Amino acid sequence: MIKDYLNQIIQGDCLEVLKQLPGESVDLVFADPPFNIGKKYSFGMDKKVNYREWTESWIVECFRILKKTGSFYLMTLPRHLDWKMPIMASKGIFINLIAWRNVSASHSKRCFWGEYQPIMLYGKTDQYKFNTYAETEETNKRRWGVYSTEYRGQLKDRWGDIPFVYAGSIKHKEAIIEPGTNRKKHPCQMPEGLALRAIKFSTDITDIILDPFIGSGTTSKVCRENNRNFIGIELNPEYIEIAKKRLASVKSM
Repeated sequence: MIKDYLNQIIQGDCLEVLKQLPGESVDLVFADPPFNIGKKYSFGMDKKVNYREWTESWIVECFRILKKTGSFYLMTLPRHLDWKMPIMASKGIFINLIAWRNVSASHSKRCFWGEYQPIMLYGKTDQYKFNTYAETEETNKRRWGVYSTEYRGQLKDRWGDIPFVYAGSIKHKEAIIEPGTNRKKHPCQMPEGLALRAIKFSTDITDIILDPFIGSGTTSKVCRENNRNFIGIELNPEYIEIAKKRLASVKSM
């Protein structure tokens, strides 16, 4: 039963753990997986020979676990969109391709310098939840033409207001630092604003959020602070300890 997994961070291979979870039991999947670009983690290098096959396997499992009203946010890279979007489309309903402003530190002289990271948003079915005005934004742009509704500040699919947590020594108020250094404990710590926005728009209070790559525990912390249940999966016990310490600082639901 899904209640046996609620508000836990489970250590193990994400694919093996996902296979244990009952079908149509969670309201949201928020995934920030490894991108297979050679990133160095404390447990080894992010480089899989069968990366595409592995990715498809866990995406399929996540859709199986999603409720019919559920949504799936998948963070990725622009160069992975051509093969990841067909996988997502084969199991779900396209909602948005979100552009999160995140200027890369590295760039090639053979292409334009990327300044955004895509977040793919799909529903399990066309019955997906969406809280349209969970957040709004102001604008000074004029609206041209005839509109049947008053402008209400609906949030756009380009997010430039959530700062990235850099892995180096650049300061960030959320960064988890190695004692006595300027180094981040996790090389890919996700900003809380991304998880928060996803759960505000796509879930209700007490809903269940699954993060199959919970890392330093950002999603679990945000869920606990906002009266949502979570299920986290993480391979590295060192990162699980970081996540548990973050959770311990938050009042229980």
